[in-house]
Amino acid sequence: MDRPKLKVKRLHPKAKLPTKAYEGDLGYDLYALSKAVLRPLEPVAIPTGIAVELPEGWGAFIKDRSSMALKGVHTLAGVIDNGYRGEIRVVMVSFGEEVVVEEGQKIAQLVPIKLTDWEVVEGELSDSERRERGFGSSGG
Repeated sequence: MDRPKLKVKRLHPKAKLPTKAYEGDLGYDLYALSKAVLRPLEPVAIPTGIAVELPEGWGAFIKDRSSMALKGVHTLAGVIDNGYRGEIRVVMVSFGEEVVVEEGQKIAQLVPIKLTDWEVVEGELSDSERRERGFGSSGG
């Protein structure tokens, strides 16, 4: 059986295609097209220079890389819908000190997710053991 294909269009000659460091990795590494300075608490949209066509029935999340998260840098607004064909830009913010992102640096991960198409219906909800208990309700 053919594997699904992630089609990638390079929008800039310096753009790097997404990669996986190891077989079995969940996400595809995304790379900064250009240098950017992340000042504390100031979100910046970093261009990748690529556009993608996800396989039918798939979307993707853009998520943190652990090496960036350890520096206090996180991604925001990271949903890629199946029909989106524009440039992927990674919205990043530093919650710590100023951080310089270099051209060609791995900045985030593109994580595929299967699409759902549920019918939304209004009504009463069934009971559950948890009920409406929220944050911290399970202890620890």
